[in-house]
Amino acid sequence: MEFTTSKIALARRRCLFESTLEQPVDSDVTLPEYFPDLVRVLKCTLTPRITAVQNAADRVLAEGSAQLCVLYLCEEGGMRCYEQSIPFSVHADCAGVQSGCAGAKAKCEYVNCRVASPRRMDIHGSISIAFHVYGKQEQEILCDCAGGGVQMRKQHVAASTLAGCTEKIFTLGETLELGGAKPSIAQLVRSEAVALLEDVKLVTGKALIKGELVLRTLYIPDGDGGQLQHMEHSMPISQIVEVDGAGEGCTADTALTVCAVEVAAKTDASGALRLLDASVSVSAQISLYTDFETDVLLDAYSTQYETHLQQQQVSFQNVCDRISDTCLCRGTLDTAGIGIGEVLDMQCKDLAYTASVTDGELRITGTATVGLLYAGRDGQWGYSERSFAISYQHPVAANGSEMTCDTHITVTGTSFILSAEDKVDARVELDVTALIFSETSLQILSDVTVDEEQKKRRTAAALTIYFAQAGESVWEIARRYNTTADAILRENDLQSDVLEAKCKLLIPSV
Repeated sequence: MEFTTSKIALARRRCLFESTLEQPVDSDVTLPEYFPDLVRVLKCTLTPRITAVQNAADRVLAEGSAQLCVLYLCEEGGMRCYEQSIPFSVHADCAGVQSGCAGAKAKCEYVNCRVASPRRMDIHGSISIAFHVYGKQEQEILCDCAGGGVQMRKQHVAASTLAGCTEKIFTLGETLELGGAKPSIAQLVRSEAVALLEDVKLVTGKALIKGELVLRTLYIPDGDGGQLQHMEHSMPISQIVEVDGAGEGCTADTALTVCAVEVAAKTDASGALRLLDASVSVSAQISLYTDFETDVLLDAYSTQYETHLQQQQVSFQNVCDRISDTCLCRGTLDTAGIGIGEVLDMQCKDLAYTASVTDGELRITGTATVGLLYAGRDGQWGYSERSFAISYQHPVAANGSEMTCDTHITVTGTSFILSAEDKVDARVELDVTALIFSETSLQILSDVTVDEEQKKRRTAAALTIYFAQAGESVWEIARRYNTTADAILRENDLQSDVLEAKCKLLIPSV
């Protein structure tokens, strides 16, 4: 007897490894001679920047630097900013994970600045590095059998299978001009960037990414009594990323994340600091999905031999919608006790959120934390952080009972209004992209084996009379009498597997 089975692979994107490690950051800072003495620290920040991630030899290695920034008031009453870059290299052991797209995200857990003297500060802080490795996890699906008199009960399913995924860090660099209307730079206070995705084109083995990088810079102008200056520049993003499995017909889930921003002031031909030397590292995360159709086996038996079945629960995932949207989240910040006279700058320091699909809607809830640099009503400068709740809803094209989503949110801008005494109306602009999946779970056969040494006994009767009840399955009746469902349907001129009413059936033998 010749008996064969046919299987097909269904692939999904899975997290193969994740781990979070903490890295202490300590520094004894002595101000350079050209910096004025420190009177009061306004804010101290520690911003980790990841510039490279490697996955090799059972470990994931992240390299980068922690950018220390101390904004302080000096003796003359002016504002100064001291910066120092502290390099780090951290690895996480991931034994057993041979391949996959590796990435890492870093955040500051805390930073403390103790002023030891007008020229010296003790910095103690900690950053956390969250490592992850995503990869293609394949699951074999039994789709057909042949030989041995095996009868199969099948169901046709359509799903989305992962064609490929990757994560790549690339660097954009450019020298930018301030423009004639802006004063020269005395010191940079902060720089931030956001990467906006515009288009992804797929060709064989590659993804062509187009977008825009928006760089925002805050600086102290040269001269006495100048107001803090804001600058915004844009740089084009045009990258080719190799992705196994890429091609026309794939659905791409793509996200761009800024990993590191390095901006330095440079002199122009006149010798004034009117140029910005910018270098920005961006991570591109790409997952590709293709349509997948097959028959799966719900049940099987042989009319000739005893059979042994193995079952498995499989979740079939379908890409059913894609969302690309922008939203404006508003919140009122209570600044009682601070005495704000003027807000000089607002920055979104952190955005924590959860996303889910419920009742036909993508729902996002979370918290935005913003930092306010201000001038008090007493004329003194200060810094404070406040948080407010954010929410977002968007209808989805739902076609399944269970829905999931891959969501990416980018803060694209902030704005504020000092609406009343001790009240600041804050606005945070968000770019929201999401790939929506419907999921169907089925109990299917994972394997069928036929025992040639255990033949089934055949009945001597050519036909057997069976009195069936309404709702019975022809398949189950055929299985019980060791015949085929097709034979029963033909013999009794039936069109459906489920009987609508009581009836007498003629069961043919095979």
